[in-house]
Amino acid sequence: MELIICLVILGILLVIACVVGIIRWNARRITTWFALKKLDINKPIEEYTNLLLEEHGLIDVQVKKVGFFASMFVGNTYSVKKKTIKLSWYASKRATATTLAQACRLVGLAKMHNDGVKGLKTIEMYRWLSWLPVLLLPLAIIGLIVDLILQPQIGLYTLIFSGVGLVLTLFTFILACIASSKDIKACNEGEKIILEIGILNEQEETKIKKLFKAWKQLTVVNVLYNTFIMLFFLIRAIFSSFKLFGRK
Repeated sequence: MELIICLVILGILLVIACVVGIIRWNARRITTWFALKKLDINKPIEEYTNLLLEEHGLIDVQVKKVGFFASMFVGNTYSVKKKTIKLSWYASKRATATTLAQACRLVGLAKMHNDGVKGLKTIEMYRWLSWLPVLLLPLAIIGLIVDLILQPQIGLYTLIFSGVGLVLTLFTFILACIASSKDIKACNEGEKIILEIGILNEQEETKIKKLFKAWKQLTVVNVLYNTFIMLFFLIRAIFSSFKLFGRK
């Protein structure tokens, strides 16, 4: 029974992983298409982002360009606490439709913040805490080692440490669901903003809509993928606990 359930979940994970791969490929294909065409806006994206903020009455929001290494952690993000849009060095360097779309999404987040939308901090929290489920397996191993040293016949510490790992995983999942819903709304706002600017031709507008659609799809399927990973480890933990207590 355990083998069948695990195989079913692994099969679903494989399907979702393929879907994620296809959506990422499509987003990169559109991004590459845009990267070959520079926008004629005569301003760096950093300055253009400031103009968009002014147009939407967000004069208290700052725009900051971050360096190469900082871009890997805080590039193309919006800080709710500091009311600051942080553009990566690459996005601020090239004026393409993709980088403009990224900037518009961030302006959308700032607009949502100004309108009093709740839960925007979860996007930042998830960015920093998304690695927590990785602790599940190491914690289970630590619990197993403690059991082998102290009382291997019970398996109590394995269950305790695995439980802590599952709680962290569940917390990350809930955080991901809230953050993804806000991120999708930000994409909708960003798409509306970039289309209202009126600097894209008809073909570029069609492509940009597909790009925002791909970004939203990636947000959803990534949460689904992480959900089934959590279910896989949860079921394995349940069956393992049954075996530890002798209930086969």
